[in-house]
Amino acid sequence: MKMRGASIIYLACFGVQLLSAQEMYILNDVVFISAQDTVAVVGAPPGDLQVDGTGIIENDGGVVWLTGNWINSSQGDGFVTPRNGWLWMVGGYQQFIGPTPTFYNSIALFNNGGDLKEMIGADGRIQNFLVLNDCELRTNAQTMMVENTDPAAITRTDGFVSSTGAGRLGRRTDRSASYLFPVGDRQLGPFRYRPVEITPSAAPHTFLVRFANVDPTIEGYDRTAVLNPIQEANELFYHIVERSSGTDPLNLRIWYDESSDTYKDTLAHWEVPANRWEAMPNVTINRNAGVAQTGMTQSAYMEASNWNNFSSPNFALARTRAPYVIYVPTVFSPNGDGSNDEFMIYYRGFVRVELRIYDRWGLLIWRGEQIGEGPIRWNGRTQKGEDVPEDAYVFVVKAYLADGRSTERAGTVTVVR
Repeated sequence: MKMRGASIIYLACFGVQLLSAQEMYILNDVVFISAQDTVAVVGAPPGDLQVDGTGIIENDGGVVWLTGNWINSSQGDGFVTPRNGWLWMVGGYQQFIGPTPTFYNSIALFNNGGDLKEMIGADGRIQNFLVLNDCELRTNAQTMMVENTDPAAITRTDGFVSSTGAGRLGRRTDRSASYLFPVGDRQLGPFRYRPVEITPSAAPHTFLVRFANVDPTIEGYDRTAVLNPIQEANELFYHIVERSSGTDPLNLRIWYDESSDTYKDTLAHWEVPANRWEAMPNVTINRNAGVAQTGMTQSAYMEASNWNNFSSPNFALARTRAPYVIYVPTVFSPNGDGSNDEFMIYYRGFVRVELRIYDRWGLLIWRGEQIGEGPIRWNGRTQKGEDVPEDAYVFVVKAYLADGRSTERAGTVTVVR
């Protein structure tokens, strides 16, 4: 279907109406879509919808349904805003193509034989909602900005946003609430989903985030350029978090996979003009933060509170210079729900670790050993494989250095089912 000339085309009815075409080209036209109406551009291929000249779509609550690409080569935003309409990308691999930036109403991505949706050549803005479902929105070097300040403006199941270079996922905020930036990558390295959560003040702010799935040294931030007590920054990835408007302190939470991202014990910020990684104050660590998310075996996070330094936008997990570390949690719940199901003792610098568990009467009920990298784990069962009841248990952990010297720690751990 091709629409040319200068006119207004109304697609409106009482009830649900479907207009379908294999290709739709809008030149110098205004296409009006009323509530509960659907315009489906379905092709095999192309299924593309292109606006050109002064062409624009006024979607007043309906749905534009594409199996192909969205192409904006017009002189304007592509869509009239503010409006409550939707653009559904329901094909396999699909593109959002410039050269003109588009101001979308709301976007929903669907995996129908392909979960990759890619931005090519121009930035985008979203007035209302971005629904990722289980798709990857790859912005490349472009930015997708969500203007809606509702913390629920971005939703997902397993979907995520990836970017390279100057590419970003942007959000505007106006309340003290947790704003999720569901960022990850499978283009620059192994697939990783490593989201960011920002809890700002109630003042208006704008943040732009990218997950950089590379050694930061490759992008100019030498992970060995550090200030004590940092030993080195994470060699696997780092995060870019920009604050482009607003001035108030915030809480910054960076998620990672405790089981595969190599043992880290703090967050670091790339300081300028010193041009080095420095330890961030007020960092707390949750090494088992609940049910594992897609792309993680064991969800964990580090969180910096009251942070207000955006002299650079670069943040990384980091290792400190403490040579020997043993970290022991105090409670776990081996109930099979996928959250905190094992008692895990983390360590660094030791070649072998032994763990013994005693009941309240001093009887040894379990003993284990871990060689090399940890953690060492107890699943809440006896040596015979029987579940232990809810109670407090005594643990004794003994860690050995390479030269044979050892250190021992003891305490109690509570089993909650």
